Amino acid sequence: MSEHAKVAPQWPILVLTALIGLESIMMIGVAGFLIYELITQPALSVATSIALVILAAIGAAFLAAVTLGILRGQTWARSAGIVWQVLQTAVAVVILQGDIAQVLGWALALVSLVVLVLLFHPTATEHLRRR
Repeated sequence: MSEHAKVAPQWPILVLTALIGLESIMMIGVAGFLIYELITQPALSVATSIALVILAAIGAAFLAAVTLGILRGQTWARSAGIVWQVLQTAVAVVILQGDIAQVLGWALALVSLVVLVLLFHPTATEHLRRR
């Protein structure tokens, strides 16, 4: 076999990293939007609004850590990524049950499905294997 045949394709890792990185950036945007709403709109509970901003920031940091973990080939990143995608799928289902943001619900569901498939791709499995 040639050297080229022995090397696994790296596109699944690149796409996986890009998608989870994009999710992290989007969560930063959500946190920023929540801060904007907290400043410009009257809140029924300021404490709850601040807690929601903090949770969104924690989610963004979590996704950034998962992105770096996948890039570095750390084993824990796969399970963390799976947990996030399952939770995101639950959010997508709730959104799809409403009447307002169907496109957002389908987008979240589609991204979660693609990331879950990529997390179990043989290249990702090899990349994230214990060393």
